[in-house]
Amino acid sequence: MSKDGIAFIKDKVQHLPQRPGVYRMYGENGELLYVGKAANLKNRVSQYTQANGLSRRIRQMVYLTRQLEVFETTSEAEALLLEANLIKELKPRYNIRLKDDSSYPSIVITAPVDGGIAPQLRLHRGKKPKNGWCFGPYPSAQSVRQMLDLLEQIFNLRTCSDGFYKARKRPCLKYHIKRCSAPCVGKVSLVEYQHQVEEAVLFLQGKAKHIQQQIQNKMLLAAETEDFELAARQRDRLALLAKNTSSQTVITEGLKDVDVIALLQKADCTVVQIFSYRHGYHVGNLRLFPEQIDELAAADAMQAFLSIYYADKPLPHDLLLNVMPTQKDIVIEVLQQRRGGVVSLAVPKRGQKAEIIKQAESNALAEVARRQSETRQQQQVLAEFATLLELDTKIERIECFDVSNTQGQQPVASMVVAGGEGMVKNQSRKFAVKSKNTPDDYAMMREILTRRYGRLLKENPDGANWPQVIMVDGGKGHLRVLVEVFATLNIDPSAYGVALCAIAKGKERDKGLERIFIPNKPQPLAVEYNSPLIFMLQRIRDESHRVAIGYHRLKRAKNLVKSELDEIAGIGSKRKKALLHHFGSVAQIKKASIIDLAQVEGISSTLAQQIYNFFAE
Repeated sequence: MSKDGIAFIKDKVQHLPQRPGVYRMYGENGELLYVGKAANLKNRVSQYTQANGLSRRIRQMVYLTRQLEVFETTSEAEALLLEANLIKELKPRYNIRLKDDSSYPSIVITAPVDGGIAPQLRLHRGKKPKNGWCFGPYPSAQSVRQMLDLLEQIFNLRTCSDGFYKARKRPCLKYHIKRCSAPCVGKVSLVEYQHQVEEAVLFLQGKAKHIQQQIQNKMLLAAETEDFELAARQRDRLALLAKNTSSQTVITEGLKDVDVIALLQKADCTVVQIFSYRHGYHVGNLRLFPEQIDELAAADAMQAFLSIYYADKPLPHDLLLNVMPTQKDIVIEVLQQRRGGVVSLAVPKRGQKAEIIKQAESNALAEVARRQSETRQQQQVLAEFATLLELDTKIERIECFDVSNTQGQQPVASMVVAGGEGMVKNQSRKFAVKSKNTPDDYAMMREILTRRYGRLLKENPDGANWPQVIMVDGGKGHLRVLVEVFATLNIDPSAYGVALCAIAKGKERDKGLERIFIPNKPQPLAVEYNSPLIFMLQRIRDESHRVAIGYHRLKRAKNLVKSELDEIAGIGSKRKKALLHHFGSVAQIKKASIIDLAQVEGISSTLAQQIYNFFAE
């Protein structure tokens, strides 16, 4: 290994403080490589100068390091907190990655709105709403949807949008199948509907037994007054509630607000299994495969995981673990700062809690076995593909491109990445085509390929981090464009160990009949019909198509809601809404006089003159 990186760090270590803090390592082009924390910055960074004691990943990082920044903190706990926040925000190349950046769902019941709009039940992602009730977030979107379905059946709360609610003249289908009490058309009074909301809130707060007692009382009262239809309805609600609460995994009284976390390391693979419990009920599972963590000891891996995972997620009161983190007291201090309250860490050894940990470990072990089996199969298929393409190197990365447009309008392109473990979704890219807005897929593909590999050539001229296979969705024409781009950029694919190919749809566009073309061979490669290889290539091609068309639809939808008013300086969303509400359409605004325009709320006489002049011109 070159000593350049080590020599650089040795020179810097001499001037580092012997205090707690965070250090950041950068590459030659300013790329952030790694963020770490230390109780003693000088001692910790000095360890990177001992090449023999470093793992392969860390040796590579040290080799690339050309800049070092340190930030002192008052304590090791503060350093751990800062390290976690920086990793989560900056996503350094060599730090642990959890692949869980999507926001977790919550259940929201909105507050009553003036004008008689009844509260709405819905799934919610993002920041907690200011009004109403919010429960979660939960790790499993499937569990949230199942809960929403149950709440509809038992409490008959509306799930429709406010616009749909206001437009109703008669009950919708959900009223007739007993999933909504139809407050929109007065089938239930807002006072009675509010009672339904309060019951749902109590249920989500874990007070199911209290709700059961309330429903039972209503059923008995209805029977006494001989309102047998109401009694039957309450009976059905009671049965449904009893069935679902009994099927929940009810935990002991001591486990009201708990995350059970089992971290398992096996055969160069780390998996984390999380069981979440709220109000004594199981509310969801989550499995994560952290990257860049396999060489750490289990206790160190658990510490790294807890500090990163809970950087932006609500913390429960208790964490039950199968491995205690290395610096337990520091981790607790950091987690309590984030929660703003007490956080308990424990590794149960006996009893029901220990059984739950064993179950989580069992699930993690099964997931590792499944993942390893899928990885072996994927590696075999990639090896078959390498043989087919006459590649001497192992395929670790495939990049596939597709373009999407409507008669040349809103042209976009996608790049998706596949590797030894399947699709690498967090590395897919979307491109807005800049040079063409007429129907010319070849020109669009040429622009995107030139941008992608022109930049890659500039950033990695030595061939590092290049894909082994570059594939375009299309036939011989698209392949010709790909070859021409490499020739224009003076890139010899064989010198970089890269194979170029195109995937074309089969006869009558049937799946399983796809054809693979490579340069200098007029006939497609012989790929077995319905083989694992053709299935893999279909998945890659379909994913590139999905990303491209999704981005195109998004741009097209944004374009459809544009208005000529958007081009007038000083007209924002509020003033545009006021103008359209007052006049009804842009056509009527064009006909309006300056006096008429000035009568609209928020439109001054000066702005009215400006609007009038815009349309007059």
